[in-house]
Amino acid sequence: MKTNKNLIILALVVAMVILAVFILSFKSNKTSITPPVLQSNTTVGSREKTKTYESKKLNFRMEVPRESDIEEKQTYVDIMIRGMLIDIVRNGTNFGSLRAYLRDSDAKKKVVIVADEKALMISGYEVVRRTETNTGSGTKQNLYYIYIDNWVYILSTSSESLFPALDQIAQSFRYTP
Repeated sequence: MKTNKNLIILALVVAMVILAVFILSFKSNKTSITPPVLQSNTTVGSREKTKTYESKKLNFRMEVPRESDIEEKQTYVDIMIRGMLIDIVRNGTNFGSLRAYLRDSDAKKKVVIVADEKALMISGYEVVRRTETNTGSGTKQNLYYIYIDNWVYILSTSSESLFPALDQIAQSFRYTP
């Protein structure tokens, strides 16, 4: 009788510990919703007005045209400018370099590069800028791939009239861990 009573008490204690661990882990995994930071600026040497956009979820800051409408989700940011789209996506990678990531990605996507690929440094980070055409859809895109701490940020647009805005956004990109 005493053994059954001890087993019941032990089972209750174990159940309470499991419940406490579950509750504490649920509270610590809760994501706080903080709105993105937007500040108004004027680009130096340009008449185009910009605003600073900061993503707390994706850890970056950049200058975007003032007329931009921005929508942030868990792994990407959409920037709408005059009804046209610039995407910013963050992918995790186990590849040790941007070149290795791109080789693997290109093989999987079956991409044809239609413009010269250009290696750059932005804020001290490895960057590749290129224009791609998807062989399946025929879609032509201008893209920046930025490799930072096993993350690849991909800034892209298929709207040729937004290519200059994409260039400006990419040049202002700052990682904010």
